[in-house]
Amino acid sequence: MKQELNIKQEDLTGEISVKLANGQTLDDFCTAHIPEYNPDRFEALAIRMYVGDETVITIYAIDKTRQENSTVNSGKIPVKKFKITTLAIAELFSYCSGFNCTVTTGNYSLEDMEVVNR
Repeated sequence: MKQELNIKQEDLTGEISVKLANGQTLDDFCTAHIPEYNPDRFEALAIRMYVGDETVITIYAIDKTRQENSTVNSGKIPVKKFKITTLAIAELFSYCSGFNCTVTTGNYSLEDMEVVNR
């Protein structure tokens, strides 16, 4: 993944990986917290969390019934966006058995770094 290196000095950017708990899936989370989410129709692809003045959890999902008739540019995946603003962040983390996060100032790409003190 190519990182954007033009960020403010006080900002950090990076990557996170999450291990879900108890054999749960992102679709299980969506089914429990998004009333209009139907896993027969949608396939969750990504989750975004914003925690600041408010907590917003955004889910990006493929609408399996609308893929063939999509007007999205070739090479792009059309997704539906669901926003959850009523869930406490602690409840979201109850779906996780662990996570790993790396953030950087953006002065150098993570891919360009090599650990030398092993």
